[in-house]
Amino acid sequence: MVYPEVIHGMFVDLRSITLDDAEFSYNIRADKRNRDTVGQLAPSLEAQKDFIRWQMQEPNDYYFVVLNKNGERIGLYGVYDIHDGMAEVGREVNIGEPTEIMEVGLLVADFCRDVLKLNRTCFVVYENNVHHLSDVKKNSTFVRKVIRSGHNALYFEDDLNEVSPSTRKIRQMLEKLYKKSLTLTKG
Repeated sequence: MVYPEVIHGMFVDLRSITLDDAEFSYNIRADKRNRDTVGQLAPSLEAQKDFIRWQMQEPNDYYFVVLNKNGERIGLYGVYDIHDGMAEVGREVNIGEPTEIMEVGLLVADFCRDVLKLNRTCFVVYENNVHHLSDVKKNSTFVRKVIRSGHNALYFEDDLNEVSPSTRKIRQMLEKLYKKSLTLTKG
């Protein structure tokens, strides 16, 4: 499904993926830094284009390209399998700066709560993605272990109507950094 608007943040913007993004999405997912933690890879660029064509038509499935403020594509993020007030979030790959990566998660949560009117999100993190797991365990509720694409993964849920202290802290930190960057660009 195509979301017709650009979601603007302080450090990044999100827009729906298009066929023009096929090569970028294929390459970033196939990159050796990412391929072990992104799930099922398309076997070819043409297969990636087929997936994007399917996704653009699929109800309750959103796939975003993450752009830095220079307009450069730095990541992907999906919201899908939406039902009963909950969506799965994932298909995430991001090569941006830490501030950009943190903001993407907040923007997606805001989109799910404010635009889609959802109450919860769920997601899996592969056990071999140790860095991401340590962050997730601070903010999310562990539900169970699952097998995803043949890999061990942990399934988590988030309540979008409750803001955790660490999420509040991240928002405050990003706002301070943004204000500081505005001061530096003016000076």
